[in-house]
Amino acid sequence: MKKRTLLLIAFLMLAFAGRGFAQFSDFEDDTSNDNSNNNRRTVQRYRLIDHLRFGGEFGIGFGSSSFSAYFDPQVGYYFNRYVTAGIIGTLEYFKYGSNYNSVSSKVYGGGLYADVHPLDFLVAHVEAQAICYDNYSGNYFDPEKKVDIPILIGGGYHRQLTDRASLNLMLLWNLNATEGLENNTSFNNPIVRVNVVF
Repeated sequence: MKKRTLLLIAFLMLAFAGRGFAQFSDFEDDTSNDNSNNNRRTVQRYRLIDHLRFGGEFGIGFGSSSFSAYFDPQVGYYFNRYVTAGIIGTLEYFKYGSNYNSVSSKVYGGGLYADVHPLDFLVAHVEAQAICYDNYSGNYFDPEKKVDIPILIGGGYHRQLTDRASLNLMLLWNLNATEGLENNTSFNNPIVRVNVVF
């Protein structure tokens, strides 16, 4: 079941990315030369940095006996105004201490994502990651890392802040939500995500 779902997500990402790339034009009208024909087209100078988008989200949490921090970076390729696709990572750390015991754990992983903007103010999001986490069961700790494969889909509000910067407020759903991971990952349903991309 998981293999079929991953293949479907990968196919959809490639389909959207291909559609977006086909709509992107490396040409523009050359009207700077009065002696030239107005229909003449010249190749635009391609710069990779103009198509790359960097961003993600981060947070820190404090409690009377707990601490948590996370950083989820992302790097994407901007095909056109409708489609961005790229890689996303997950880094999390939490620590809980009491008079009886102290527990700390690291969560890390990465995967692929795609954003589609059907309208200027809407974003549809899909991502698939492989997340490694420590296996805790009550007070029992298994030193062998476990792997979860969350597949997130959803969407929400998109706001363009500047020519490059944008803000996304999204509600996502993990198709492979698994019980028992509440203390190890942040991918429990529903997921509210706010990120800024430059």
